[in-house]
Amino acid sequence: MAAKPVYVHLGLPKTGTTYIQSALWGSREKLASTGCLVPGERSAASWLAASDLLGRRPQGTDVPAVVGRWSDFVEAIRGWDGDRVILSQELLGSATKRQAQRMVKSLSPCDVHVVVTVRDLARTLPSVWQQEIRKGRTWTWGEFVSAVQDPDRGPATAGVAFWLRFDVQRLLKLWDGVVQAANIHVVIVPPGGAPADALLARFAEATGVDRAVLTGTQPVANTAVGMAEAEVLRRLNVGLAGGLNERQYARAVVQAVVPALQERTSSTRGQLPVGHRSWVADRSEDLVAFLDRHPYHVVGDLTDLTPPVGASAPDPDALGEAELVQPLTDALVAVCTTYGKYWSQARRREEAGTTGVRTRFASQARAVAYRSRRTVLERADDNRVFGRMARAYLRRSASGASAGFRNEGTNAAASGRTSRED
Repeated sequence: MAAKPVYVHLGLPKTGTTYIQSALWGSREKLASTGCLVPGERSAASWLAASDLLGRRPQGTDVPAVVGRWSDFVEAIRGWDGDRVILSQELLGSATKRQAQRMVKSLSPCDVHVVVTVRDLARTLPSVWQQEIRKGRTWTWGEFVSAVQDPDRGPATAGVAFWLRFDVQRLLKLWDGVVQAANIHVVIVPPGGAPADALLARFAEATGVDRAVLTGTQPVANTAVGMAEAEVLRRLNVGLAGGLNERQYARAVVQAVVPALQERTSSTRGQLPVGHRSWVADRSEDLVAFLDRHPYHVVGDLTDLTPPVGASAPDPDALGEAELVQPLTDALVAVCTTYGKYWSQARRREEAGTTGVRTRFASQARAVAYRSRRTVLERADDNRVFGRMARAYLRRSASGASAGFRNEGTNAAASGRTSRED
């Protein structure tokens, strides 16, 4: 019998990997019914397994959660009695040759295939810059793209780190020495404007699964922000100066500021400026020629790797202060709103631990009554019914106050008579 094929999808990052992984996980049961295993008890399991194989200990993750996870995957894959396995995890794209060999050896006697998704460099660069800014980086767009163009200049965390993750030729050469060239599948990400499911169709062809089965999810929404919003976020990082730890940054910036900036649609989305298109085109042509002369299984059109010709894109480094005012205001509103909500939740938990059930219930009832009266008053100008209710409430309140004054006057008079009699 032929060895069972195991398709290992390595990424690259920013090539629709989240979309592919969501589709695989959403179609997991249907794929299993056709003989294809997507291993792991939950979608994040492949990340832990890859971390274990690579020796990574992700910050904030308990070591016991990582140790042994790759062995669990190997056991599940070897024990699968279907005809194929698909494992998608872009962390594996950073494996060294020794780690790649260890992975293939551990999966023996399975027939390991490697799947690499590739996107044109012109779209990748703005996307990666934004992603790094969201992680707290402070490079300007110009510093980043110049460092990528020439890693010998500019911050090494920009240029060197980029090519360690996105040098397709280096990655393919590494794996070419570990698995057969015929077992390397290169999936070209369709150009902008292509049908939403075109990438899934190409991925299904590379892995040999039925495209009709690989469903169950919608394309992940574009989470990019405009260039003005990205510059606002970069300046915020400069001001924070690393003062927040990873969890604090995630709570305050990623979960509060970024969503508010994503909702803005007026700013121009990230595009490669004209001044950088020449060297990007040269790198792209070099990659196309490399793929054309090697016996890898290429799925898609190689011309999709050629940078598209588009209108001149603005340089975020040249944005005026006036263009950043509204995004900055929106970011500040988001932080204040989020802080207020978290503070209220923490306060409620605090109060719940120090008061009895009956006391809390009575207090909550008074709060509901107060909010109801306030809502009626605030909407009285726009709602005729609420307007009548507000005026009726005023009359009742005035009537009650008058009665109260009369009672108080009567009581005072009686008190005076009693005093004189005494």
